[in-house]
Amino acid sequence: MPALEESSREKHVSSKSTRRRKWRFGILLFLLLLLGVLTFLWKLWGLHPQHHFQIPDYKNAMALPQPVAIEPAIPLDERSDGDSHPSPEPSAVPSPDPAPTTGAAATKPSQLQPKRSANSFNVVLIGTDSWGEAGARADTIMAAHVMPDQRKVNIVSIPRDTRVYVQGAGYTKINHAHIVGENKGGNKQGTLLLVQAVSDFLGIPVHHYMKTNFEGVIDFIDSIGGVDMMVEQDVTITPEITIRAGWQRLDGQHVLFLARERYSLADGDFGRQREQFRIVRALAKQLLRPEHLLDLAGLLKSGRSSMLDTSFRDSDLISLAWLFSGMEADDFAYEQIPGRDLFARDPLVGSEVYYWNADPVQVRSIRERLFLE
Repeated sequence: MPALEESSREKHVSSKSTRRRKWRFGILLFLLLLLGVLTFLWKLWGLHPQHHFQIPDYKNAMALPQPVAIEPAIPLDERSDGDSHPSPEPSAVPSPDPAPTTGAAATKPSQLQPKRSANSFNVVLIGTDSWGEAGARADTIMAAHVMPDQRKVNIVSIPRDTRVYVQGAGYTKINHAHIVGENKGGNKQGTLLLVQAVSDFLGIPVHHYMKTNFEGVIDFIDSIGGVDMMVEQDVTITPEITIRAGWQRLDGQHVLFLARERYSLADGDFGRQREQFRIVRALAKQLLRPEHLLDLAGLLKSGRSSMLDTSFRDSDLISLAWLFSGMEADDFAYEQIPGRDLFARDPLVGSEVYYWNADPVQVRSIRERLFLE
């Protein structure tokens, strides 16, 4: 009997010990799961656009406007030859304060740096006129002001023929800045010199940039199955190729056709700039389709390979995707740079060339309305 009682007590003790181990294991498992959930929620919270873009990396711009001198030039309408093109009409963008009517946008940009909210930032979008990594000019130049807290993006197109001051070159076309920089220090320097030229011209800090070329556009558009977008008018590329007005699904090659064509458009390069903006807007919406969100990692890999240069990290791109997922067409505001035709000597070409001479008062007004909140 004593032996049986001892055995029973041992079994009881062993059973209690086993239950304690199970409880400890269960509590430990629960705590690990809780830690995992909290870590996931913390990372998710950090990726939310309103929080992600408040991190210290976004408080300092990579390009700040530098003081540049004003050099006189001869407008085309003061010459005896050539036809003057009208300035584009600025788009209607709500403005709480009247735009300034005096002063020049490029007089001393360093004194005109706009104030911004804690998480808004400026991005320069660049498309170069090349198929590989050879020296290239910038064929597409846009500046965007992203406001995550308002879920809005303001975009302005900068004509590639705009006459600006390029550091180390003097007054030349803004699209020359890229190749000047490339010749000095390769692909990265080309990007940075163009970004600085945009910063100087608009008088704004630049926090990020994205750059691609013809090949990158085609590859990326094709990798997501094309882009659905509204084409406002028939666009004739060649006698055999016409992109018809209306809703179209365009592959990479036809998106590039549309982004580059200007001769068949009534307002030439300004019509082309509008089509480029519509492509960017349509692409932003296309990327947020459910089937694409399921393969976000694949999209990031494809996007990275299609870009020649960018300052965005993968976490930035994920947060931007989150931002765009709640945006509609009306959340994108768009304007163009008013001005007039001009002929002046180009220091790089060594002869007189055509420029777009931006109206400095209107440039300042655009900065006040699109890059200030």
